Amino acid sequence: MNEKNLFSIGEIANAVGITRKTILGYEAKGLIIPDKKDGSTGNRYYTIDTFTKVSTIRILQNLGLTLDEIRAYYSGKTDLQPMLHRLEKMRDELNLTIEKLKERTNKQGNIIKEIFIEPQTIYCRTYNSVSIADKTNLLRDTALEAMKKYGTDTTKRMYFTEHSTNAPEEVSYCVAVPAGSCGEYIESVPELPAISFFHHGAYEDIPEARKKLIVYAEENDIKLTGVFRNLYLEGPPQHKDKSKFITQIIALIEK
Repeated sequence: MNEKNLFSIGEIANAVGITRKTILGYEAKGLIIPDKKDGSTGNRYYTIDTFTKVSTIRILQNLGLTLDEIRAYYSGKTDLQPMLHRLEKMRDELNLTIEKLKERTNKQGNIIKEIFIEPQTIYCRTYNSVSIADKTNLLRDTALEAMKKYGTDTTKRMYFTEHSTNAPEEVSYCVAVPAGSCGEYIESVPELPAISFFHHGAYEDIPEARKKLIVYAEENDIKLTGVFRNLYLEGPPQHKDKSKFITQIIALIEK
Protein backbone atom coordinates (compact mmCIF):
# COMPACT_ATOMS: atom_id res chain seq x y z
CA MET A 1 0.00 0.00 0.00
CA ASN A 2 1.09 3.55 -0.65
CA GLU A 3 1.63 5.43 2.63
CA LYS A 4 0.12 8.53 1.01
CA ASN A 5 -3.27 6.80 1.12
CA LEU A 6 -2.86 5.65 4.72
CA PHE A 7 -2.93 7.19 8.19
CA SER A 8 0.00 6.95 10.56
CA ILE A 9 -0.71 6.02 14.17
CA GLY A 10 0.04 9.62 15.18
CA GLU A 11 -2.43 11.03 12.63
CA ILE A 12 -5.20 8.76 13.90
CA ALA A 13 -4.40 9.59 17.52
CA ASN A 14 -4.57 13.33 16.82
CA ALA A 15 -7.76 13.09 14.75
CA VAL A 16 -9.66 10.98 17.31
CA GLY A 17 -8.23 12.76 20.35
CA ILE A 18 -6.56 9.76 21.94
CA THR A 19 -2.97 8.65 22.54
CA ARG A 20 -0.77 6.29 20.56
CA LYS A 21 -0.79 4.05 23.64
CA THR A 22 -4.59 3.78 23.44
CA ILE A 23 -4.42 2.65 19.81
CA LEU A 24 -1.78 0.08 20.70
CA GLY A 25 -4.14 -1.09 23.45
CA TYR A 26 -6.84 -1.65 20.82
CA GLU A 27 -4.34 -3.75 18.88
CA ALA A 28 -3.44 -5.75 21.97
CA LYS A 29 -7.14 -6.52 22.51
CA GLY A 30 -7.46 -7.71 18.92
CA LEU A 31 -9.85 -4.92 17.97
CA ILE A 32 -7.69 -3.60 15.12
CA ILE A 33 -4.52 -4.57 13.27
CA PRO A 34 -2.16 -2.32 11.31
CA ASP A 35 -3.01 -2.35 7.60
CA LYS A 36 0.70 -1.88 6.93
CA LYS A 37 3.71 -2.16 9.20
CA ASP A 38 7.17 -1.03 8.20
CA GLY A 39 9.52 -3.91 8.94
CA SER A 40 12.59 -1.76 9.50
CA THR A 41 11.08 1.06 11.57
CA GLY A 42 8.01 -0.62 13.04
CA ASN A 43 5.85 2.32 11.91
CA ARG A 44 2.17 1.46 11.64
CA TYR A 45 -0.22 2.65 8.94
CA TYR A 46 -3.99 2.33 8.74
CA THR A 47 -6.69 2.62 6.07
CA ILE A 48 -9.71 4.90 6.28
CA ASP A 49 -11.80 1.86 7.32
CA THR A 50 -9.55 1.20 10.32
CA PHE A 51 -9.62 4.89 11.17
CA THR A 52 -13.43 4.76 11.19
CA LYS A 53 -13.37 1.66 13.40
CA VAL A 54 -11.03 3.36 15.90
CA SER A 55 -13.43 6.33 16.05
CA THR A 56 -16.38 4.00 16.69
CA ILE A 57 -14.50 2.08 19.39
CA ARG A 58 -13.76 5.36 21.15
CA ILE A 59 -17.42 6.41 21.00
CA LEU A 60 -18.51 3.08 22.49
CA GLN A 61 -15.89 3.46 25.22
CA ASN A 62 -17.19 6.94 26.04
CA LEU A 63 -20.66 5.41 26.38
CA GLY A 64 -19.33 3.12 29.09
CA LEU A 65 -18.64 -0.13 27.22
CA THR A 66 -15.48 -2.05 28.08
CA LEU A 67 -13.00 -3.16 25.42
CA ASP A 68 -14.04 -6.78 26.04
CA GLU A 69 -17.68 -5.85 25.40
CA ILE A 70 -16.71 -3.96 22.25
CA ARG A 71 -14.69 -6.92 20.98
CA ALA A 72 -17.63 -9.24 21.61
CA TYR A 73 -19.85 -6.77 19.75
CA TYR A 74 -17.60 -6.80 16.68
CA SER A 75 -17.16 -10.58 16.74
CA GLY A 76 -20.90 -11.17 16.98
CA LYS A 77 -20.41 -13.35 20.06
CA THR A 78 -22.59 -11.45 22.50
CA ASP A 79 -26.26 -10.90 23.20
CA LEU A 80 -26.84 -7.33 22.07
CA GLN A 81 -30.07 -6.82 24.02
CA PRO A 82 -28.45 -6.05 27.42
CA MET A 83 -26.06 -3.67 25.69
CA LEU A 84 -28.96 -2.02 23.87
CA HIS A 85 -30.97 -1.60 27.10
CA ARG A 86 -27.93 -0.12 28.82
CA LEU A 87 -27.37 2.42 26.04
CA GLU A 88 -31.08 3.29 25.94
CA LYS A 89 -30.98 3.96 29.68
CA MET A 90 -27.97 6.22 29.25
CA ARG A 91 -29.78 8.05 26.43
CA ASP A 92 -32.88 8.61 28.56
CA GLU A 93 -30.81 9.85 31.50
CA LEU A 94 -28.91 12.20 29.21
CA ASN A 95 -32.16 13.54 27.73
CA LEU A 96 -33.47 14.30 31.22
CA THR A 97 -30.26 16.12 32.10
CA ILE A 98 -30.39 18.14 28.88
CA GLU A 99 -34.02 19.08 29.57
CA LYS A 100 -33.10 20.25 33.07
CA LEU A 101 -30.14 22.32 31.85
CA LYS A 102 -32.22 23.90 29.09
CA GLU A 103 -34.88 24.84 31.60
CA ARG A 104 -32.30 26.29 33.98
CA THR A 105 -31.14 28.63 31.22
CA ASN A 106 -34.65 29.30 29.94
CA LYS A 107 -35.06 32.94 28.96
CA GLN A 108 -38.49 32.63 27.34
CA GLY A 109 -40.60 32.66 30.47
CA ASN A 110 -43.22 30.12 31.50
CA ILE A 111 -44.53 28.67 28.23
CA ILE A 112 -47.55 26.37 28.54
CA LYS A 113 -47.41 23.26 26.36
CA GLU A 114 -49.72 20.35 25.67
CA ILE A 115 -47.82 17.13 26.42
CA PHE A 116 -48.17 13.40 26.95
CA ILE A 117 -46.81 12.01 30.22
CA GLU A 118 -44.94 8.78 29.53
CA PRO A 119 -46.17 5.58 31.21
CA GLN A 120 -44.16 4.58 34.25
CA THR A 121 -44.12 2.50 37.41
CA ILE A 122 -44.29 4.41 40.69
CA TYR A 123 -44.20 3.87 44.43
CA CYS A 124 -47.04 6.01 45.80
CA ARG A 125 -48.16 6.94 49.33
CA THR A 126 -51.07 9.25 50.12
CA TYR A 127 -51.31 11.48 53.19
CA ASN A 128 -53.26 14.47 54.39
CA SER A 129 -50.83 17.38 54.47
CA VAL A 130 -51.06 21.15 54.26
CA SER A 131 -47.78 22.91 54.98
CA ILE A 132 -44.82 23.05 52.61
CA ALA A 133 -42.59 21.63 55.36
CA ASP A 134 -44.86 18.61 55.85
CA LYS A 135 -45.05 17.97 52.11
CA THR A 136 -41.28 18.22 51.72
CA ASN A 137 -40.65 15.77 54.56
CA LEU A 138 -43.28 13.31 53.35
CA LEU A 139 -41.84 13.30 49.84
CA ARG A 140 -38.36 12.64 51.22
CA ASP A 141 -39.66 9.84 53.46
CA THR A 142 -41.52 8.25 50.54
CA ALA A 143 -38.43 8.47 48.33
CA LEU A 144 -36.37 6.75 51.02
CA GLU A 145 -38.94 3.96 51.38
CA ALA A 146 -39.08 3.42 47.62
CA MET A 147 -35.30 3.33 47.22
CA LYS A 148 -34.85 0.81 50.02
CA LYS A 149 -37.59 -1.51 48.77
CA TYR A 150 -37.32 -1.23 44.99
CA GLY A 151 -34.58 1.14 43.87
CA THR A 152 -35.31 4.03 41.51
CA ASP A 153 -35.80 4.48 37.77
CA THR A 154 -33.29 7.17 36.81
CA THR A 155 -34.61 7.31 33.24
CA LYS A 156 -37.76 9.05 34.49
CA ARG A 157 -38.31 12.19 36.54
CA MET A 158 -37.94 10.72 39.98
CA TYR A 159 -40.28 12.62 42.30
CA PHE A 160 -43.71 14.21 42.01
CA THR A 161 -46.75 14.96 44.10
CA GLU A 162 -50.33 14.76 42.91
CA HIS A 163 -53.64 16.05 44.26
CA SER A 164 -57.19 16.73 43.15
CA THR A 165 -58.93 20.11 43.38
CA ASN A 166 -61.75 18.27 45.17
CA ALA A 167 -59.43 17.25 48.02
CA PRO A 168 -56.35 19.52 47.92
CA GLU A 169 -55.09 18.40 51.34
CA GLU A 170 -55.02 14.74 50.28
CA VAL A 171 -51.66 14.53 48.52
CA SER A 172 -50.07 11.52 46.81
CA TYR A 173 -46.28 11.32 47.02
CA CYS A 174 -44.82 9.41 44.10
CA VAL A 175 -41.37 8.05 43.23
CA ALA A 176 -40.30 6.44 39.94
CA VAL A 177 -39.23 2.82 40.45
CA PRO A 178 -37.94 0.24 37.95
CA ALA A 179 -40.51 -1.16 35.51
CA GLY A 180 -41.74 -4.56 36.62
CA SER A 181 -41.62 -3.73 40.33
CA CYS A 182 -44.38 -5.45 42.27
CA GLY A 183 -45.55 -4.98 45.82
CA GLU A 184 -47.36 -2.74 48.25
CA TYR A 185 -47.90 0.85 47.06
CA ILE A 186 -46.70 0.05 43.54
CA GLU A 187 -48.79 1.50 40.69
CA SER A 188 -48.49 1.41 36.91
CA VAL A 189 -49.35 4.81 35.46
CA PRO A 190 -50.48 4.84 31.79
CA GLU A 191 -49.68 7.51 29.24
CA LEU A 192 -51.68 10.61 30.10
CA PRO A 193 -52.46 13.83 28.19
CA ALA A 194 -51.75 17.05 30.06
CA ILE A 195 -50.82 20.71 29.86
CA SER A 196 -47.81 22.00 31.75
CA PHE A 197 -45.19 24.68 32.26
CA PHE A 198 -42.03 25.07 34.32
CA HIS A 199 -42.30 27.26 37.39
CA HIS A 200 -39.13 29.01 38.53
CA GLY A 201 -39.52 30.02 42.15
CA ALA A 202 -40.56 29.09 45.65
CA TYR A 203 -42.94 26.22 46.32
CA GLU A 204 -45.20 28.67 48.18
CA ASP A 205 -45.94 30.37 44.84
CA ILE A 206 -47.07 27.21 43.05
CA PRO A 207 -50.82 27.46 43.90
CA GLU A 208 -50.97 30.91 42.32
CA ALA A 209 -48.85 29.83 39.34
CA ARG A 210 -51.13 26.83 38.81
CA LYS A 211 -54.00 29.18 37.94
CA LYS A 212 -52.25 29.87 34.61
CA LEU A 213 -53.04 26.32 33.53
CA ILE A 214 -56.69 26.70 34.46
CA VAL A 215 -56.97 29.94 32.47
CA TYR A 216 -55.15 28.39 29.51
CA ALA A 217 -57.51 25.39 29.53
CA GLU A 218 -60.58 27.65 29.59
CA GLU A 219 -59.26 29.81 26.75
CA ASN A 220 -58.43 26.78 24.60
CA ASP A 221 -61.54 24.72 25.38
CA ILE A 222 -59.53 22.00 27.15
CA LYS A 223 -61.35 19.95 29.76
CA LEU A 224 -59.21 19.19 32.80
CA THR A 225 -59.67 16.25 35.18
CA GLY A 226 -59.03 18.42 38.23
CA VAL A 227 -55.85 16.46 39.03
CA PHE A 228 -52.59 18.41 39.25
CA ARG A 229 -49.00 17.27 39.58
CA ASN A 230 -45.89 19.01 40.79
CA LEU A 231 -42.84 17.36 39.28
CA TYR A 232 -39.62 18.46 40.96
CA LEU A 233 -36.59 19.16 38.77
CA GLU A 234 -34.43 21.23 41.10
CA GLY A 235 -35.03 22.23 44.69
CA PRO A 236 -33.41 22.21 48.14
CA PRO A 237 -30.70 19.62 47.29
CA GLN A 238 -29.34 21.92 44.58
CA HIS A 239 -30.29 25.40 45.79
CA LYS A 240 -30.79 27.39 48.97
CA ASP A 241 -32.19 30.31 47.00
CA LYS A 242 -35.89 29.50 46.46
CA SER A 243 -36.01 31.65 43.33
CA LYS A 244 -33.86 29.00 41.64
CA PHE A 245 -36.23 26.10 42.35
CA ILE A 246 -37.64 24.52 39.16
CA THR A 247 -40.96 22.67 39.29
CA GLN A 248 -42.95 21.35 36.36
CA ILE A 249 -46.60 22.10 37.09
CA ILE A 250 -48.92 19.69 35.29
CA ALA A 251 -52.69 19.58 34.81
CA LEU A 252 -54.13 16.32 33.53
CA ILE A 253 -56.58 16.46 30.60
CA GLU A 254 -59.70 14.34 30.26
CA LYS A 255 -59.24 11.69 27.56
